[in-house]
Amino acid sequence: DVHHGNGTQDIFYDRSSVLTVSIHADPDEFYPFYWGHKNERGKGRGKGANINYPLAVGSGEGVWLQTMKKALGRIRKFKPDILFVSLGLDAYEHDPLGGLKVSTQGFAEAGKRIGAIDLPIVLVQEGGYISDALSTNLQEFLLAFQQARPAAPA
Repeated sequence: DVHHGNGTQDIFYDRSSVLTVSIHADPDEFYPFYWGHKNERGKGRGKGANINYPLAVGSGEGVWLQTMKKALGRIRKFKPDILFVSLGLDAYEHDPLGGLKVSTQGFAEAGKRIGAIDLPIVLVQEGGYISDALSTNLQEFLLAFQQARPAAPA
């Protein structure tokens, strides 16, 4: 999502049992402005279990995908039992909000990378609903996600 996951961060900020990771446009330049800074790492027992990756407004999919690689590494290191993905497609290069510049093919690559993770995964689509390309972006993400899923045990 082009916006920081401030609600999710708030809910889990003081818990060490849940890792929250957000890749979003820099809140110094983009809504929600007051949340999503790199130094927001959690508090109390949750210190270190909140990771924000703010990207400069206008960043392209190369930066976005490289950041996703780092984020997925952190997630693997955490060893969760399940992965919840808040799938915001408003990072699209032609989205009217204009925060980030990810192409339809970039979303497909993200779907492939996330789909390859051998965990139960819950996808919740949020963001990107004012773009004419929403259905195409979602379809390409889901197709790549599905094709990358590990085979179920026989």
